[in-house]
Amino acid sequence: MTAQNTPTYDFIALGEALIDLISCNEVDALSEADCYQRFIGGQPTNLARNMALLGHHTALASCVGDDSFGYYIKEQLEQANVDIRYLQTTLEAPTTIVPVTRTRGGTPGFMIYRGAETFTKPTSGLMDAVRQARIVHTSAFALSRDPSRSTFMEALQTAHENNVRISLDPNYHPAIWPDMPNYTSFLERAYQYVDFTKPSLDDCERIFSPGLGPADYAKHFIQWGAKIVLLTLGAKGTLLTTNRGEQYLLRPNKIKVADVTGAGDAFWSGFLSAIIEGKTPIDAALKGQALAEIKLETVGPLKEIPDRINIDARIASIQYEQL
Repeated sequence: MTAQNTPTYDFIALGEALIDLISCNEVDALSEADCYQRFIGGQPTNLARNMALLGHHTALASCVGDDSFGYYIKEQLEQANVDIRYLQTTLEAPTTIVPVTRTRGGTPGFMIYRGAETFTKPTSGLMDAVRQARIVHTSAFALSRDPSRSTFMEALQTAHENNVRISLDPNYHPAIWPDMPNYTSFLERAYQYVDFTKPSLDDCERIFSPGLGPADYAKHFIQWGAKIVLLTLGAKGTLLTTNRGEQYLLRPNKIKVADVTGAGDAFWSGFLSAIIEGKTPIDAALKGQALAEIKLETVGPLKEIPDRINIDARIASIQYEQL
């Protein structure tokens, strides 16, 4: 495939495509769960699906196994109108599986059975697509193992050299980086390309150690090179920080939480969708907060996107202040 016939995308997600097995009931530990529901998962995969449902021309670059779970992922993505021409299949490993506890608050318990998503190889077609995209996205999970790590870093560099905006989810966990003790130096290198990042407090504590305040954590990402940091604080809201020194605190609505899994991906979807539409960072963050709240009220990832009237009504109900 040459650059002349490569589609132009609003959004390309680079990273883990996997199966989430979410416990049917709320449990404190995986050992207590005796029933699981199957969902396609992986941070970039969920985000690609959401962005396509929001009407954006979207592609996913990843790898799945030549197995039933891999076929299921492809089927679900095609039904959501995600372009899967860069979704590879390997015989070297099965599709990655992640059992997850269902919870209404805090961080869900999980185990990761890693497989095919680590085998994504670079192709000329993918790099041509990255050069022409509006936003390219990846995750710390996706960057944790080769050959996918090298493939996605090449894609980030290619995007940066072509003035494509880049977002990175810092979903770091030590269990997924067994071969790189000095992970912060690698993440810092990746952040030289990043425009947008959305850490949680859990992410911040794992990467920088516990004990700092939200503003200090956000400053670390700005120092690494990120232009806009959206630090999600759970029930306390979201802290938006820019490299120009602006800070806003978004205060969420009080809602009945059904399941926290996928809330971060819903936030990303609203935020990046609004950025593509030309919205300001604060207006984009408000849309992200709105979609996250809508997702929290349902179990599993977003099955459909509410219409604009409902999204706008939710946005209008969210209060924020400049700090």
